[in-house]
Amino acid sequence: MGDVTQREKAKVDKGLRIHDSFLFNLARRFPIIYSVALIIFCLAYKVFPAPDFLALCLFIYAAHMKRAQRFIKDWFPFIALFLAYDTMRGIADNITGIVHVTELINAELYLFGTIPTKALQQSYRTPILDWTGAIFYSLHFIVPFVFGFILWNRSPKNYRKYTVALLITSYSALITFLAYPSAPPWFGINAERILFQMDGVMGVPLYATIYAFIEPNPFAAIPSLHASYPWVVSLYAIKIKRIKALPVLIFPLGVWFSAVYLGEHYIIDLLAGVAYSTVAYFLAEKLTARNSFSRSLHKS
Repeated sequence: MGDVTQREKAKVDKGLRIHDSFLFNLARRFPIIYSVALIIFCLAYKVFPAPDFLALCLFIYAAHMKRAQRFIKDWFPFIALFLAYDTMRGIADNITGIVHVTELINAELYLFGTIPTKALQQSYRTPILDWTGAIFYSLHFIVPFVFGFILWNRSPKNYRKYTVALLITSYSALITFLAYPSAPPWFGINAERILFQMDGVMGVPLYATIYAFIEPNPFAAIPSLHASYPWVVSLYAIKIKRIKALPVLIFPLGVWFSAVYLGEHYIIDLLAGVAYSTVAYFLAEKLTARNSFSRSLHKS
């Protein structure tokens, strides 16, 4: 009688117990669940979280996958350097005291015969383009970070190269901001700053919150990091997946169009950003290859 009771109790316990596979799958899907819940919360309470929420989400994912220690080790230098970069970027326009405005306007007129930002806003502005531009422009804050996490998870070697390329791009851009602070179209030609107008449309201070959090330098127009970071993502995606990764080019093209349409950058800024990141890509490839060769010689 006692044995029967024990067996029945074991069956009940087994039925109530949560299987490890369920917990594992839940952990893998946690970032998606977390993101959806966060979006609902933001829409309901009309607030926007700081970007460090995304880092926390990825860290929790790594912890569930028992890779938290490696995550901290691999990401800490990268995040620390970018925090230092962001801290210094905000003072770039205060050092020289000279902001270049007319030079970029004259360059646009020379190359295109008009100012593309003004032409787009005056002739083609629609609510659909406003929303499309705002969405693509916002991806600049998210996609490079998420792409880096994917590389870290699946291709550690390329992750190291990718982070080196981003850091070279960022600090070479910072030097340019220090030496040549320049005004964007919303300042130089009084173009509409559509992003901030979208806050009123949504009823949520989305972009005002983002800009207040990162405290961007308003006169760090050239080179455009909104052009640079998406291009670095595309270069490494195409390097790894070849022709299969070509659809990823929608991302940089969308961000580039948005940067001009929204009044945040001139095309000259974008060209400079692409040039900086392309050079940074090849430098990162050579530097990491040289370091790998040196380590192999040291081991031998």
